[in-house]
Amino acid sequence: MTTTAAEIIAAGATPDFRTLTIDKGTNDGLRPDLAVIAPAGVVGRVVMPTRRAAKVQLLIDRNAAAGAIVERSRAQGVVVGVGGDRLRLEYVSELADVVVGDLVMTSGIDGIYPKGFAIGRVEIVEKSGSAYTRIIVRPTVDFTSLEEVLVVLPPTPARDRAQGSP
Repeated sequence: MTTTAAEIIAAGATPDFRTLTIDKGTNDGLRPDLAVIAPAGVVGRVVMPTRRAAKVQLLIDRNAAAGAIVERSRAQGVVVGVGGDRLRLEYVSELADVVVGDLVMTSGIDGIYPKGFAIGRVEIVEKSGSAYTRIIVRPTVDFTSLEEVLVVLPPTPARDRAQGSP
């Protein structure tokens, strides 16, 4: 996996659309739907790259989502942003085992986020009978203190050969 480092140069001004702007763009190989990560975990995805900058939709944006898996029990679902500082884990089977404190990771199933990056920890689990009614996840990334991020670049044949892939 190849990444490129980027500095955050602006943040979105509205709570309805949680975005930030980074100092890399199409000149640096960026395109829409590339994953953006930080050492703590998933930040979001590139949504609008220009030549020298790109807008990043944060995972906490209410229009954002990512395929997710609970590390301990391997329960799968989809993490969705709610516009605030938390996430909601949805579409989890009622047979799945999810408890407070579980680490939620990317599943890789959505085609944007590579498998195995931290998303957050389960903070609230509510059930109605056997069905989950609400699973709230606290992101591992502190979105208020981000200064730099990594953008996961798409594989290219030349880059794959340089890294020893067949």
